[in-house]
Amino acid sequence: MGSSVPRSFIDLPLEIQFLVFANFDCARDLRALALTCKKLHSAVNNDGWRRFVERSFPSLSIPIPNGNRHTWEQLAESLTWQSRCWDRRALQFQVLLHSPHGDEVRRHRGNARGRGLFHSVVDAHFDPATHEELVVWGAGEDIVGRYRERQGPDKPSKSSWHSVNGKELGFRAAYDDVNSVKIVNHHTGRAVVTGRHNGTLSLISAEPDRFGQPISEFKFSPPETSEINNGSEPENLSSLDVLQHGSSTRIAAATRNGLAIFDLPADATTELEPSATFDLKTEIFSLNTSRLSRAKWMEQGETVALALSGSPDPLRYLSLTPTGITHHTAAKNASIAAQFELKDNGNICPNSLEPVCRTGGCRTSLLLSAWRDGTIRLQDLRTPSPFDAVYQDNVDPWVDAEALMTYGTERFVAGGGDGLTVKIFDFRWERPYHHTSGLPCLNSLPFPGPSQAFLKNPTKSNLGNEKCKQGRACQYHELSKHIYYRPNAKFYLSRSLINSSASIWSLARGSDISPNFYIGISGGVIEANLEPCPNNYPPDRPTTDPNFGFPDWRGRAADGSGYMSRQVSPALMEIGDGYAYKHNDRPILLPRLQDCGGPPSWSGPILKLSNYHRLDMNYQTRGDFVWD
Repeated sequence: MGSSVPRSFIDLPLEIQFLVFANFDCARDLRALALTCKKLHSAVNNDGWRRFVERSFPSLSIPIPNGNRHTWEQLAESLTWQSRCWDRRALQFQVLLHSPHGDEVRRHRGNARGRGLFHSVVDAHFDPATHEELVVWGAGEDIVGRYRERQGPDKPSKSSWHSVNGKELGFRAAYDDVNSVKIVNHHTGRAVVTGRHNGTLSLISAEPDRFGQPISEFKFSPPETSEINNGSEPENLSSLDVLQHGSSTRIAAATRNGLAIFDLPADATTELEPSATFDLKTEIFSLNTSRLSRAKWMEQGETVALALSGSPDPLRYLSLTPTGITHHTAAKNASIAAQFELKDNGNICPNSLEPVCRTGGCRTSLLLSAWRDGTIRLQDLRTPSPFDAVYQDNVDPWVDAEALMTYGTERFVAGGGDGLTVKIFDFRWERPYHHTSGLPCLNSLPFPGPSQAFLKNPTKSNLGNEKCKQGRACQYHELSKHIYYRPNAKFYLSRSLINSSASIWSLARGSDISPNFYIGISGGVIEANLEPCPNNYPPDRPTTDPNFGFPDWRGRAADGSGYMSRQVSPALMEIGDGYAYKHNDRPILLPRLQDCGGPPSWSGPILKLSNYHRLDMNYQTRGDFVWD
């Protein structure tokens, strides 16, 4: 007697059910299926949410749930919520500026630093198991750290501030400034690898009860005193990058003429020797003006990308093999310049190297870099590949970017170039998930209409389709996924700051699931949070990430921290589809500049509540993960 034919979906084998779960377009439909019966509810909770998350966000580094602090269902809720906020440009900003007032501040910072002129370099780490966030930045010769622990969706978080006073340790302003910080996991707890302009490299504790205590010093020779007195340029530390894979930690430290690689052991001693070194002055540099500006780990530690200043081949990479280190030129850099008719192929923005992760947060040979001609180039350093692309601000194409930060292959953030501006770019690759799939069907175009200088309006192939049926999407669902209706955006932040001439020097985020990121600027740090605009003010419900957000993030800095907080009221402009075009320098009609002032309680009575809603330029107001 043959096997019985399944009479309903619930009778299908689990393997087939899981395939169906993974291919749902939105989390709302999967949740509705889970509510139909106990058996499907159990199947969705056991493996359905995991399949949905991994299929919808394959390029992000997703932490595996461990304990009761978060589940796969909560990950699905937060990631779909965050995707909706990104597409809606729902970002809010708060700046933490070094306070020039108070005897405590003046004693710690000195007269030169009281003006807040340091270039802030920042790094962040978020632990999903404990919901603890640590953000550390270099403030001149000092190091500042802030801890936050999330207590719940509507409870204030626990926070504490800590600092290392560089002047008390004998460090001098400017010459001994911190220019690199990286948070690492150590057997003693959290730690920070700190690089200074004078060439010293050290590992200090980042635990709250012993913040700043030295753990190890890296034998990275500082410049000789005689060289400084003779006026020659010292061998300064140019950059620092850390790669953590499992229990191993590798550090790439770059100076003007060389690269040193350190393997950080679990039981780090007081002094660490490099495991490998590479002298670029004898191996690569053909001009005396050439120097190494930045080094970045690629391909899980098998390759190091290099940004060179004053070199005809500014983009190189080193291959680490069992027999030694070999250097190579990114040969396709010239072909990309010829293909897109790029005029400036010799000047790279040295701080902009950013590896792109394609699967599960793993670094690959894909590299994103910004150039002085205003382009941002994505290329595979090793092999011919169809992933080469050139991005550009279609409104102000000549403005470059000083810092980049990627979110898998979904989007990237570009900061700097023309003051305090932050640009949000879409990679324009096919994405499995779009938050608009969870919105109702409409027989209309997505709204509001975008500003596109070069991209043509897509053909309305499904004109008249009021509902999605028989494999055909309605007009709204089809067009809302098209890049024409998903333009990139730029936030102008300068007008809200005391020092309007400040610049952006670094970008950092705690993890791929964090709903916030940090911007290192002149004299302080800006925290950017994904947060949709409420229908009324004050909001009647929390507006931060339901599982990983800090509800009280928009609060004043702690007393005694030496910092003051201030809300940033940005202006927003759409900047086109983001691709570089041959005729991108022609005059175009400027898009409208949206005033995102915020509610009156932020900046005074002159702002209207209606301005607060303009920040949230959405095509609909409903989200995907609907719970009621």
